[in-house]
Amino acid sequence: MERRKVTFKLYPNARQRQMLNEWLRLHAELYNAALQERIDAYRKAGKSISYYDQQNTLPAIKQDRPELVPLGSHALQETLRRLDRAFQAFFRRVKAGKTPGFPRFKSSRRFPGFSYPDPAGWKLMQHGTRGATLRLGSGKNALMIRARGKHRFGDFTPNDVTLIHRRNPRTGHSEWQASITLRVPVEACARNRTGSESVGVDFGVSHWANYDDGSQTDNPRWVREAAPKLAALQRERARKRKGSHRYRQLSERIRNLHEAIANSRRDFIHKQTTALVQRCELIATEELQTGKMSRSARGSLEKPGKRVRQKAGLNREILSAGLAMAHQMLRYKVTETGTRLHLTNTRQLKPSQRCSGCWNIVSKTLADRVHQCPSCGLSMPRDQNSARVVLYDAWTPNNSPGTGEAARAKPLATTVAKSNSVTRETPTTADLA
Repeated sequence: MERRKVTFKLYPNARQRQMLNEWLRLHAELYNAALQERIDAYRKAGKSISYYDQQNTLPAIKQDRPELVPLGSHALQETLRRLDRAFQAFFRRVKAGKTPGFPRFKSSRRFPGFSYPDPAGWKLMQHGTRGATLRLGSGKNALMIRARGKHRFGDFTPNDVTLIHRRNPRTGHSEWQASITLRVPVEACARNRTGSESVGVDFGVSHWANYDDGSQTDNPRWVREAAPKLAALQRERARKRKGSHRYRQLSERIRNLHEAIANSRRDFIHKQTTALVQRCELIATEELQTGKMSRSARGSLEKPGKRVRQKAGLNREILSAGLAMAHQMLRYKVTETGTRLHLTNTRQLKPSQRCSGCWNIVSKTLADRVHQCPSCGLSMPRDQNSARVVLYDAWTPNNSPGTGEAARAKPLATTVAKSNSVTRETPTTADLA
């Protein structure tokens, strides 16, 4: 069984909207009370309270606060788990030597939503291809909310649901969404693959994708296009008194603009990765650790960094391109079409420095955008050469990233037979490493 996320837009009436807002307020109140309890216990007694300690007090809390009963025990427990995960992430970053922010209190306006972690307490009833009804709770207090959404799975089992309260970035109006996790059979997840190409891809910033045949996919640069409008809004907000009505209005507009950029990026990457896996039998690219690639060059007081502003601009472009999101989408989409995804070990193979013609290392700086090999005389765009190198590496006999092909004196010929691939091929652990 595979797990897939689908999102439904909810259309609650006035009474249901009021009830959802009240439930959201109660979940935020429980979250804040549990956070305060942990802080007080450690300050006064030096004691750390676990999730299970707080979960065991829920029955007594519901006796004193009967308005929490309609929310459901499992939904209340999931809110406490959310706080526990926040603390786990905080201590994990502290242990790693970072300086994370301490878990903070959240108002109902900033509380993202609440979840039902299992099929208990809710039910999805589908009507046709797009219409649906979401039932929350049971008995007289149950909410039957109209929903609208679409997915391509005929056979599925609902697993959990998260109710999300947000503002539409285009209209600015408040709306509710239901993000539902479905357990789907492998056969129901399958996509039809229309081609059998083998493609090497070099993801980048100048162009979003460069292919081994020289073709390219342009980088839409959503952040750069929205930067003038974003800067104007931020300047205008800086002139307002913090916490005032106008300050909050401008903050909302800035938040909506950022959300619109994220939606455009996600839509673009979904379309590009889907088209790629449907036409390809083999996709070869290199591992990208965008967290390290976009690390700040600021340095420290003792050892200040160099070209900090230039590196900040490059980091912004790397993150705007959504390269990590593209890799994440490719990882699960290739299992649906039977495509093989090969991720080359970048440090071992050095695709940007290696010549695809003679396999020698040709040192280049970031400013060198054309690959010129003094040994074999090969000349081509740098990114196209990198895409060819990772594609040749994917044709190694053992299919392990960067181990077989990099050890050869010369690469395999471009006419080498493609790797055998069968329908519904699942990538190996080495391929997804």
